[in-house]
This record gives sequence, structure tokens and C-alpha cells, in this order.
Amino acid sequence: MTECIAISSGKGGVGKTTIAVNLALSLAEQGKKTLLLDADLGMANSHILLGVNPEKNLDDFVNRETDINKILLKINSKLDFISGGSAIHNLLNLENTERYKIIKSFSSLKNNYDYMLIDVGAGAEASSLSFMAASEKIIVILVGEPTSFIDAYSLIKSANLDHKLDNFGIFVNMANSEFQAKTNYKKFQNITTKFLDVKLSFLGCLFNSQKIKNSITSRKPIVMDKLNREEINSFLNFSRNLKNLKQNNNKGIKFFAD
Repeated sequence: MTECIAISSGKGGVGKTTIAVNLALSLAEQGKKTLLLDADLGMANSHILLGVNPEKNLDDFVNRETDINKILLKINSKLDFISGGSAIHNLLNLENTERYKIIKSFSSLKNNYDYMLIDVGAGAEASSLSFMAASEKIIVILVGEPTSFIDAYSLIKSANLDHKLDNFGIFVNMANSEFQAKTNYKKFQNITTKFLDVKLSFLGCLFNSQKIKNSITSRKPIVMDKLNREEINSFLNFSRNLKNLKQNNNKGIKFFAD
């Protein structure tokens, strides 16, 4: 059974796609058959971080009736990838029926993967919320800045009110230390649970470093260099903590549903 996990953020610039790409590669390195879906529609850039240039993307599926299996790109023996395209106007303005078409299409792949990670667009746009609601687990990427707190809170509030989602995992990026990451998480948890009936779980953190910036520039994900033991261990711990994140039991259309 494939476990679907949406990776989201309240705002851009917090490293959501970097986290999604490296987590997918980490799971694959652990022998887990993984599918990474770039659902940041129209503004997708996971392929850039992966260092690939897919010939086909979700636009081919939605608007050209290309079979979902034919837009899959094999990154390695354990990781497949579906690109969302880049700056494609048609994908930026999807109707509900088109979003549901994308979600339903994955039923044909239900026995192929251990995990599907979905890199959804930043913020509380309709497409982002739809893909979050269609996933079993949700991760929100947070950094220790007031604007990140405000926007992440707004995202969780919208997801809770619009789709009855009430379980969220929090991963803190660009931290200076684990203590600082946990402190920021606790502050965010206290604010969020004071006003919303939701449950938050701390999933880990990634330290701010020049190595990560260099990996983005070089288009070589940080976990692919065996010398980056600290970062590799961060993603290993992250992947282990996913097991403790509770699923959402909201009703509605789901990825891999019959």
C-alpha cells in the first residue's frame, strides 16, 4: 500500500522543494520504492534540483491525454519522478475536475510504490489544498521567521476549515541548532493549537549551511554526496519520524483510491 505524503509550506523561499527532493532520494536510498510528484503547478522546479530535463510533464497528461505511465521519469532504480512543468499557464488555472482527474489517475500505480511524495505549491491555493486533502499525511516546512509562522498558520487554518485536516507534521529548515529548531517548533505549536483544533508533530530539522546552497546551484542534491553525513542523517531521522505522523481521516477523493 502506497503512503501519500504532501510536502507544503505557507510561503515560498523556505526550502520546500529542496526538502521534498532530498527526502525522496533518502527514502529511495533506504530501498523504498518512491514516486516524487511535483504538483507545484505551473511553477515546478524539482527537476532543476534533480538535474534532469523531463520531456513530458503533467501538462501532457491534463491537456494532451498522455497516459500517466508515459510521463514517469526514472531517476534511479528506486525513485520515479513526475514533473509539473514550468510556468505553464494551463496548469496554473486548473478547474476542480482537472485536479480530480490528476488525483484519480494514480489509482493505476497503487501497487508500484511504498511512498509518494507530493511537492505542492506554497500557500493556501485551491490546488495545493486539494492535493493536501488527497494525501494521507501532511508535512509543513517552517523556518524561524515571523512571516513563515504567519503563513504556515494560515495554511493549516485553511486546510482545517476547508478540508477538515487536523494532523500536520512540522519540519524546521534553515535552523542554527536542534535546540533552536525545537524552540521554534514549540512556539509555533503553542500559537497554532491555541486557536485551532489540530495536532502537530515535530519531524526534525535541517541546519542552514553553505553546502546546501552549493548543492542547489550545482543541481546535485545534498544527500547524494556521501561526505555530507550530517545532512544525510537529518533526512534519515526525518524519514524514520514519518512513521509516527498520524494520518488524516478526512473524507473525499484520495490518491490511489479504488
